[in-house]
Amino acid sequence: MALPDPVRIARLAQLGDRTLAGLDWPFVVEMLASCARTPAGRRAARSVALRSDIDAITESFDEIDELRTLEERGLGSPPVSGAEEITDMLVRAARGEVLDLEDIAIVRSTLASLVALQDFLAANRNAAPVLARVGTAAIVDRALSRSFESALDEHGALSATTYPVLGELRRRIAGLERSIRDTLEGILESAEYADILQDRYVTTRGDRFVVPVKAHAKGLGLGIVHDASRTERTVFVEPAAIVPSGNQKRMAEAALRDEERRIRAELSAAAGACAEPLGIALDAGARIDLACARDQLARRLQATRPEVGRDGVLRLFAARHPVLALSMTTVVASDLVLEPRRPVLVLTGPNAGGKTIAMKTIGLCALLVRAGCFVPARDGSRVDVFDPVLADIGDMQTVHEGLSSFSAHLSTLAAMLEAAGPGSLLLLDEIASGTDPAQGGALARAVIERLADVGARIVATTHYTQVKTMHSGDARIQVSALEYRDAKPTYRVVPGEVGESHALAAAARLGLDPSLLERARELMDQGERATLEALEALAEERSRLGTQFREAQERARAIAQREAALGERESEIQGRARELEKKAAAATLRRLDEAEAEVRRRLDALRGEADERRAAEARQAIRAAREAAVGAGQAREAVSRPAQVGDHVRVIGVGVSGDVVEAGLETLEIRVGSMTVRARRGEVEIIVPERAPARAASRGGRAQTRGRDVARGAASSHHDENGGSDWRERAIRSASNTLDLRGARVEEALEKLQDFLDRAMLDSRDFVFVLHGHGTGAMKSAVRRALSSSPYVRESAPASDDQGGDALTVSRLRD
Repeated sequence: MALPDPVRIARLAQLGDRTLAGLDWPFVVEMLASCARTPAGRRAARSVALRSDIDAITESFDEIDELRTLEERGLGSPPVSGAEEITDMLVRAARGEVLDLEDIAIVRSTLASLVALQDFLAANRNAAPVLARVGTAAIVDRALSRSFESALDEHGALSATTYPVLGELRRRIAGLERSIRDTLEGILESAEYADILQDRYVTTRGDRFVVPVKAHAKGLGLGIVHDASRTERTVFVEPAAIVPSGNQKRMAEAALRDEERRIRAELSAAAGACAEPLGIALDAGARIDLACARDQLARRLQATRPEVGRDGVLRLFAARHPVLALSMTTVVASDLVLEPRRPVLVLTGPNAGGKTIAMKTIGLCALLVRAGCFVPARDGSRVDVFDPVLADIGDMQTVHEGLSSFSAHLSTLAAMLEAAGPGSLLLLDEIASGTDPAQGGALARAVIERLADVGARIVATTHYTQVKTMHSGDARIQVSALEYRDAKPTYRVVPGEVGESHALAAAARLGLDPSLLERARELMDQGERATLEALEALAEERSRLGTQFREAQERARAIAQREAALGERESEIQGRARELEKKAAAATLRRLDEAEAEVRRRLDALRGEADERRAAEARQAIRAAREAAVGAGQAREAVSRPAQVGDHVRVIGVGVSGDVVEAGLETLEIRVGSMTVRARRGEVEIIVPERAPARAASRGGRAQTRGRDVARGAASSHHDENGGSDWRERAIRSASNTLDLRGARVEEALEKLQDFLDRAMLDSRDFVFVLHGHGTGAMKSAVRRALSSSPYVRESAPASDDQGGDALTVSRLRD
């Protein structure tokens, strides 16, 4: 029979409260509150809502990401720490009450904090658009903030600078007090009063200055008696000489109090008039502080942002129990999965082996997501929205309701069956325990099947064999075991395994008599013993396979390390080969320089004679040799066939060339001088010597000046100096030679530009493109100034229209 709605609602609410307590959610909430920096933020954390709106949850996640973006960019975090709880003060001020000086000081600091927060979010709206949108509600009347800021001086008193009347009254009171003290000091030193003074000091009674006088002299008309000592041997007299000044001082003090109250009333009325918008601003500040608290909690948990959906999917990779992660340095991580096609996870294994911890990890991660927090799991995890999340954990015995533990469990199961449906997450610890194993196991199976039928997601821990084996006949159910190795639990979840309870092994570990344990084995029936022995054998085999798997992983890591070392060695060899090539080229150039100088000397000696022709021919031959030495006389013609032994090849992007001495399916070994380097086939090209071009011998003296350019490898300038075409026409833009700086700040962009030019020179690029856009022109100007002053750049110009136009700058690098 269905329960009446009020009873059902109350029952579910009670179960919800017990669920939160059973999952230790109050501890997590308190840790979240401890991460907040303001009283309002801590209040918001302690009352954080468990939402089911994916958009709201995603927005909370975005706020955390934006806080990290602000930190990564060196912009700091939102300034919320100065805000206090002033809601009650604003309500009282709106009713017409006058705030005291301490309240005014608190309102002043809070207003200043809200103004600073508003300015910070407005200045960083591009980096943190979601937070900035929240900050639009944190609007504070600047005039009100300024009036409160100027109202108090550095000592926390009402400012005499802002309110000159206060200054005049305070100076008058101070002057009267000095006059009174001077008069009293004279009386104390006077011989006339020497015999009647009980002591020589000045004190006050009722804001009046007095001196101690012997009781018998009180009738001598010395002044006004204001008090007497306990023994009545001393009376405290205000001498007649200071009574007028004392009256004036009291009147000035009354005027001062009236003026101060008037100012406080004025400030209170101004704050009360803005109570509503200030309340909205305070709520916005509390929300920003709550976002900061979520970020700090995620850092403490080393948590990541999960994917969120509504399909009832939960995939936690390397998940850790949040409470343990906050209180322990090392927590065993496990993969935990629930999916629509397998909505039931049965956790098996020994007592105290970690089943309940794994189940609570799932429940707490589901609650963290609904609270807008990241989860302590690896990147790539997913936690959909589950509502409700209900748990039956621990001993539910309730004496005042007259229920046993088993009855309480049944009552909870009945409530869960009523609440279960698509989107619900139900956590059942030792389901249907506390009764006959056969009947309890059957009941547990029936409950799990019914819950799965209505579309719920279920996590159950059990020792019942009937429940452990459900997965064999129901594809919706998956089983995992908490690992038990070397006679002790490891707390690691092993998917697909059925765990044994290991009660006898646990008893042995705790020191029970071996003969007692042997008798327990004898009392088990044959089927139970066979099952136990089979499970123990499976556990031993799993342990052995696990050891082999770990050894294989270690070997794989060792192989990977050796391959990395070989790669480093190969890179080192290639570097040495390049260095040797450079040295050999330099030596060749020196020899050619000497030979060319000799030719010039001979030319000077033979100028005008018949041998001049032979001298010119010799010089032309040397020039050709120089070009060949630096590689300018080789043409890289496209060769479609694969490289073979004996081919002369060049390693692309490295500048090393040599002869192939061994050709494999994927790699080649290339002889470079006295060294041998290895390269992949896709990294080399075959060099085919160019046929000697017919060049006009009439270039005359220009050949000498061009010889130096050739020696520097200025092959790209050769065409410009002789062909006369625009060098930009030969610059072809690609993804690898283009740097995109759009969206970056100028300082960051210049750093990226320098790194890009470094890589371009190392890659021997001829041309590079920089995409800076138009914008305000600041980025474009800064980039072009940097390019013009770079030692790498030969010349720069705006890109042509077909290359992208003035939004890009193309540069020609030096050889």
